[in-house]
Amino acid sequence: MRRLRAFTLIEILVAVALTGMVASLALAPVVYAVRQITETEALYSDEAGLRRAAAFMARETAAGLRLASVVVQVVAHERLEGGNDDVLIVATASPARQNLAAGSVVYKLLYRSVMDEDLIPGLYRWRLPGALPEKVEHVGLEKKDGQLVLPHVTAMKLSVFNPPDWVGDYSGKLPRGMRFSLSRGEEQVEYVFAFP
Repeated sequence: MRRLRAFTLIEILVAVALTGMVASLALAPVVYAVRQITETEALYSDEAGLRRAAAFMARETAAGLRLASVVVQVVAHERLEGGNDDVLIVATASPARQNLAAGSVVYKLLYRSVMDEDLIPGLYRWRLPGALPEKVEHVGLEKKDGQLVLPHVTAMKLSVFNPPDWVGDYSGKLPRGMRFSLSRGEEQVEYVFAFP
């Protein structure tokens, strides 16, 4: 009579354990690579978003209504906790596309507070038809009327090139150039734009 040889339970468990160890060792570099790619994409998207927002503000400033007595107004402001939350006001004819009077566009940061728990903090934009930049009260803007440009922007610093210096506060014609600095968390982008 011939005896059939089979695997014992211990041999099967050892084979499964060895297979699991080899698979986990083979997968570890893949998991690490995927984690690195995800973190890089997150960093890039933060930087890319900040660059797009700064470029958008620069283009809108360049297209400012040059016939206005004040085309660009920058109000420099530093928060008590640190960081800048400057305000940009630009005279614009863009509301005319929607059959509204020429007016101003305001860019400003909004922060979440106890009173506004449902507010998404970040960079907001207001279109104010019929309001000249020098008449805009940026402090009294209704939060609900602002359009979110980029969420979670924590600081905005604006500088105007008024030869021969860069200045924070400015009110006047279209300057020679502007520097837009935006921050979101640890990520910061500086965008310099020269106007024709």
